[in-house]
Amino acid sequence: MKNFLLILSLVIIASCSSAQKASEVNASRVSVAPYLSMDCVALATEQNTLLRDAQALGAQVDEEYSSDKAAELVTWILFAPAAFFIDGNAQSAAKLASIKGQLEAVQEAQKINECSK
Repeated sequence: MKNFLLILSLVIIASCSSAQKASEVNASRVSVAPYLSMDCVALATEQNTLLRDAQALGAQVDEEYSSDKAAELVTWILFAPAAFFIDGNAQSAAKLASIKGQLEAVQEAQKINECSK
């Protein structure tokens, strides 16, 4: 019975936060149309910029995820009802999803424009 309560407690703790890891964030669909008019050099530059932005934002999302999970654990220990009001990292995750979508659109435009890597 003791083990069951411990497992149940861990499941509850793990499931309350809406925070996501960067690797769990899916790309948002972005139209390829704006990128089709760009030449291969401009597409490569845009891709490099988006990759840098995605890496920086991915690190921020992961940091917010860790911080959120730690705060959630402390909240559960000190005052359990407050754990249901932890925000998560939805705003940063949405920005990361948008950047991932833009990267996919740039890559699609590179294929259409027959850019070699």
